[in-house]
Amino acid sequence: MKLYKRIRLTKEELARLRRECEGYVWAAVDPRKCVISVGDDYLYDMRDMLIVRRCLPEDIYGIGFDLTSGEINYVAQINRRNPTVDAHGELSDNQKEGVERTLSYFFNKLPIMH
Repeated sequence: MKLYKRIRLTKEELARLRRECEGYVWAAVDPRKCVISVGDDYLYDMRDMLIVRRCLPEDIYGIGFDLTSGEINYVAQINRRNPTVDAHGELSDNQKEGVERTLSYFFNKLPIMH
């Protein structure tokens, strides 16, 4: 399952994600354009889905997101290839804030995001 979104996820889409992805999703996030590719496919495929839609590689961050707890895991393997991220794949606080703001926008129907 893979979704590309420019607008907020609906309750039906969230329910489908929870059901099909067992509560944990992978996402490629572009905070600058406020777009997301989310699902249970390979994270690189989701990143490529954003690149095809004219997102710049340096604006895309890869994450794992727990739909129950709200925990965000920044995936160093994909993020370290981003030239704006340090060599170990660690994001700055400013970058994390942008990703979290974008997730809050798309997942606003989740109780943990309120």
